[in-house]
Amino acid sequence: MPNIKNLSGSSGARNERLLLIDEILSKISTPISAENLLRKVNNQLKTKIGKSTLDKDIPHLKKALAEYSKKKSINVSLICERNLGYYYSLKNFKLFGENVDEEEKNLLLYATSLFDVFSGTALHQKFNDIVKRLIDNSLTIEKKNISIPKNILQIDKGIPLKSKEWLPKILDAILKQQCLEIIYTNNKKQTKKKHLCPYVLKQYNNKWHMVAYDLSSSHDKKINVFLLDNISSIEWSNKPYFIDERFNPEDYFRYSIGIWHDHEIPPIKVKLEFSNEGYANLFDSIQNNPIHHLQKCTINKPGNKMIVELEVYESSELYSIIRRFGSSVKVLEPQSVADKVKEDSVKVMNLYKSNHKIK
Repeated sequence: MPNIKNLSGSSGARNERLLLIDEILSKISTPISAENLLRKVNNQLKTKIGKSTLDKDIPHLKKALAEYSKKKSINVSLICERNLGYYYSLKNFKLFGENVDEEEKNLLLYATSLFDVFSGTALHQKFNDIVKRLIDNSLTIEKKNISIPKNILQIDKGIPLKSKEWLPKILDAILKQQCLEIIYTNNKKQTKKKHLCPYVLKQYNNKWHMVAYDLSSSHDKKINVFLLDNISSIEWSNKPYFIDERFNPEDYFRYSIGIWHDHEIPPIKVKLEFSNEGYANLFDSIQNNPIHHLQKCTINKPGNKMIVELEVYESSELYSIIRRFGSSVKVLEPQSVADKVKEDSVKVMNLYKSNHKIK
């Protein structure tokens, strides 16, 4: 659809008027006189205009219509009949509105499939309704009983509905910068009422997490991560929304694998050596699916070893990833991590020794 900002020779004030004129013309069922059109435009303008200004705006609108008609191969124009007034040649047409072309339609349908991650929530239904309305109301695509396709892009939907049901309100709170009152049960099974100012939503391992400033916390560090599964109710809070100027969403998980973090301790530098023996495309897999977003990979000249350097928090997620690669990975640094992996490996071996004699 045309971009009002790209109309050549049009000022910001004129652009605003063209949007208003287009909006008015799209809603009329019968021609509108110049006097009534001017009155309706002025009803929505802070600085009123006269008929001479409207007369200068009309050619700009006609030019935009001509350019749009040529680009989209659609015959639409602004008609002005002396005794009747103005109207679009196509009924319900809107130049700067909800007309989408075939390519844009497909993009909306792809987005609908991606939005299936919110399935089961009111947010998902609202999005589907908007997409369907945009497509159904469009005059630029052929109507073929268009319906929103299912499963053309299959995304893991293993996220519990209990977790997803809070997403719309939390997103709303982030955008509107409003505080939330929630009932939250922590990992120690303690249930408390909290007043949270949400900053970020993050998905990890089929779980949704909220990074929020906790007005209820007595700790100096009031920003924390809250698991949405542990929320039993959300209401709007009467507390003011607090913005911590020190918080940076890009840096908060800088040294995290997943969502684990502890800003009170420094990250550690880990060096892992991977071998591609017996593991096809291992190096490509690690480079294309990074262990950490800031990892550095170096492959030796023979091409049979790869060194991966990480700077991360020492966490259960780190050890889980190392164990996942089994004998294809060796911890070179630090020694404390190597010792822990070795210790865990011995424990696993001992589990099997109790039932089977291992040679």
